[in-house]
Amino acid sequence: MAIEIGNFILIPTKNQSKEDWLSQRSLTVGGSDMGTLFNKNEYNSVTQLFYEKLGRIQPPDLSENSAVHYGSSFEDVVLRDSQYLDLHGIDNNHIKNFNEGNKKASHIPFPYMVISKKFKQITCNVDGLKFSDPSITEQDLIDMVEKEGRMPIPEAIIECKTMSEASKDKWNGLNPSYPIQVKTYCLPFLELNPKIYGEIYVFCYNQTLTGYRVDLEQSDKKMIPLVSKKFQNLVDKGRKIIEKGKSEGKSEDLIDEMLTQIHPEPNSSAVSLGSFLSDKFLRKQNIEKNETIKGTKDDIEKGLRSGAIGKEIKALNSEKTLISNDFKNKLVTKKARVIDCGDRGKISYSKRLTINIK
Repeated sequence: MAIEIGNFILIPTKNQSKEDWLSQRSLTVGGSDMGTLFNKNEYNSVTQLFYEKLGRIQPPDLSENSAVHYGSSFEDVVLRDSQYLDLHGIDNNHIKNFNEGNKKASHIPFPYMVISKKFKQITCNVDGLKFSDPSITEQDLIDMVEKEGRMPIPEAIIECKTMSEASKDKWNGLNPSYPIQVKTYCLPFLELNPKIYGEIYVFCYNQTLTGYRVDLEQSDKKMIPLVSKKFQNLVDKGRKIIEKGKSEGKSEDLIDEMLTQIHPEPNSSAVSLGSFLSDKFLRKQNIEKNETIKGTKDDIEKGLRSGAIGKEIKALNSEKTLISNDFKNKLVTKKARVIDCGDRGKISYSKRLTINIK
């Protein structure tokens, strides 16, 4: 049962089934959706997310994905260890602090979905809340909410992530979709703490823990509600189209065709989007074979640019392969695994060649 405290609606997650959790997420925009809405998710597009929220397609099945499995499994460990990490200290300083009991702050799980009445379109599932008091516990927060009827006032919102070495090199440390996620989680807590910020802790599989502070800018306070509300309004409009289509006995394909007239423009380079548009629509019979529309000047310019990019990619891939082969040959002839370029980075080989030069 939901708990209301002022402008907050809290949905307990302890003993919550996965089905109930997914059902609530489908009704609103989650923090992890925001990277897609702001076009910072290379694996999904706002167009696909629109159809997922409407139940017209299923999100990718990640139940057997090792990154998702270990990310979930390690979340408690990352949250625990993050309490001992000095963001400005030496690498992995949390280990010494942990062994000495030198806790820097309390990072406490908050076992509730958080919805603000000011931003009803957003549901927040925070990994933890930060408090300067190192003695505070999860039970203290539960008692505060369920017995005293008041909201805790955190210093920061904690987000925990895991990452492979390859991903860390690819993103130079942090997936670009993570900051907007934790900023979204900060939004409802602004009325409790106007100075609230986010902290992201990333455990890399090379056994390093890195922390990042993420501040909420004025532009974030404006754009996150605006973008999420615009998307939620489209989803609500889509639900009405589906309801009307079904009441009129229209086919599922025809209902999908009706939804294409309002679905959000993708503006995305996600590879999965192309496959989705082909499989969901272009290969279906409801789009007539060889149906023709008149091209525009913009279509011509994009077509020419696509051809030019293809030629550039071919040349760049050839040059990239040449460089890779040169590095591999140098490592072989010098009987080495690493080329150390000092503070500029390194080139190394461990199952594959990794080039990390700044």
